[in-house]
Amino acid sequence: MKRHFAVKRLLALIQFSLVYLFVFNPWSSFPYTFVIITVTILLVSYLYDGSFKGVGFKSDENIFFILRTSVLLFLISEPIFDFIIQPLINKFTGEVVDYTSFQSLAGDLSRFIKLLSNVLLSAAIGEEVLFRGFLFRQFNQILPEFKFKNQTIILISAILFSLPHWYQGLSGLLMTFIFGLFFASVFVIYKYNLWITIVLHALVDSLFLWLAYNNHLGYYNYAYQWLCRYW
Repeated sequence: MKRHFAVKRLLALIQFSLVYLFVFNPWSSFPYTFVIITVTILLVSYLYDGSFKGVGFKSDENIFFILRTSVLLFLISEPIFDFIIQPLINKFTGEVVDYTSFQSLAGDLSRFIKLLSNVLLSAAIGEEVLFRGFLFRQFNQILPEFKFKNQTIILISAILFSLPHWYQGLSGLLMTFIFGLFFASVFVIYKYNLWITIVLHALVDSLFLWLAYNNHLGYYNYAYQWLCRYW
């Protein structure tokens, strides 16, 4: 029996490792990398579970509850992240998050629509399926039962979620880590409902891209500039 559980845990770890490492593969590019990952995870989930509930896709959830909850969480959390957490991280690291790769988006409607579609597909859906749905499914099997198991998986989720965002610099890495803690905590609090974190993630990314399109990415530095002036 113990050997059976050991093999099951090892298999779950290997499966997750292979899928996660595919994020860094040099052969596919954005957004196709996460499309491939999402399809793979859904196939694995259905093969083992006979449904997609194992990764958080629950068919019996009320769509109005999902939208209401996601929008409310977004309205409460976004100002906290933008005007408190990010300025403090910038102050701590001595640098602002590097958004230069998005500056060319300003005023380009066709590029904005294309990038928004790709981001919603790759980040809002793909990243949530991998870093929340699949990660929690696998690590619930990999780790034995102990008091702080959920908190440990939340921490693992945030760390692994932040690593692919290294291109944004140290501030961006830390900011993504905290967002990862937030998304994973929401996932647990709402009983592993992936729809809520997908919509929430989509709202966060949509705001960012809308600001980039309107050439207002400086919005994210207003509070930091104020902090530098008075502290």
